[in-house]
Amino acid sequence: MSENHEHIYQLLLQKRNGTINESDDQYVTALISGHEDVELMWRALKHSFSLPGEEKFWQQIDVSNAWSAVREELSVKNTNIRSIRKWLFAAAVVTVAMTGISLIWKNTRQQPFEAAGPAPVTKPAAPKGGLQLQLAGGETIALPYNQAGQDIKAGDVQLSAGAKKLQYTSGTGMGSGYNTLTVPPKMDYKLVLSDGTEVWLNATSRLRFPFNFTGDKREVYLDGEAYFQVTKNDAKPFVVHTENTDIQVLGTSFNVNAYSDGLTRTSLVSGAVISRAEGKEVQLKPGQEAVYSSEKGYKVTDFDDSEVLAWMKGVYVFHNTSLSEIASVIERWYGVQVVFDNKELASKKFTGGLEKLQRLDYFLETLELIGDIHHTYDANGVLHLK
Repeated sequence: MSENHEHIYQLLLQKRNGTINESDDQYVTALISGHEDVELMWRALKHSFSLPGEEKFWQQIDVSNAWSAVREELSVKNTNIRSIRKWLFAAAVVTVAMTGISLIWKNTRQQPFEAAGPAPVTKPAAPKGGLQLQLAGGETIALPYNQAGQDIKAGDVQLSAGAKKLQYTSGTGMGSGYNTLTVPPKMDYKLVLSDGTEVWLNATSRLRFPFNFTGDKREVYLDGEAYFQVTKNDAKPFVVHTENTDIQVLGTSFNVNAYSDGLTRTSLVSGAVISRAEGKEVQLKPGQEAVYSSEKGYKVTDFDDSEVLAWMKGVYVFHNTSLSEIASVIERWYGVQVVFDNKELASKKFTGGLEKLQRLDYFLETLELIGDIHHTYDANGVLHLK
């Protein structure tokens, strides 16, 4: 059999999306039944979800060049695992819809159940490495995660925690000291500040904040990544401090990624922000992001908020991204240390996405299939890639 690879792949996408016509469906179904390569691709694609903007992404890819990686035509006689891997890898290059390394964008999610909590409890012990709030006085409180709401008393502050969210009613006795909310690997969490500002924290992130904002500014300190929806207050600007930058806003929605040492990425969704570092500053318009490097200073570019904010839906989007960067996300999202036994693999690049709720091994199995990258775990649970 000799077929146009791009045409077959597009038909498989249409079949998965339910947009294929009857005659094409019969045709591609026959290919699936009669050719092992096509069946394997269909098994991969049918478990992924269609992505808004997928067609636009196709238009931006050099399809001919991508398919040139496949040297042999589809042939039942010559089918072997190496040729299948080549075909799957080429397909991964030209699309983001791939099992395990796919963009799974679920437009609707079941909301966590929120019920009336039990009688208030006081300062439960916080296990090391868990979701926790360290009060300004040094005491540490364990927080429930994806559970029904729970009321917790901390001095004269009434905390309401649960269902991946923390909010509070603050008295005056806690003063203006800074508390630290720590979100461990595998989790993401929402915090509602005293002024109504909402902060979504990504995994392996920390936010220092006061229960009450005093003075002429509302200041918080971020380590990691967070999305902010800031309540407007012209008289009291909101400032996010990271290791390298200070970001000032009035009433704005924006994302800050400060995971990497020496690098801070501020992406503005609405409103206006000013980012400052080492005597320099940039003012952003909606749809722009400022990338600050301690070595190169500021660079302002446009960004796609559906990609930058995908982490809030449990998806990490990557375009031509090195495996070393993907490994960093695996460490944050799954709490697993990653080691490259073959150092050259760290620079190998992929396009697609990773879903947090997906089993890590499922992702790794697909990575092996399309990238010929093998994985093992040692006795300490460290993930080795080779």
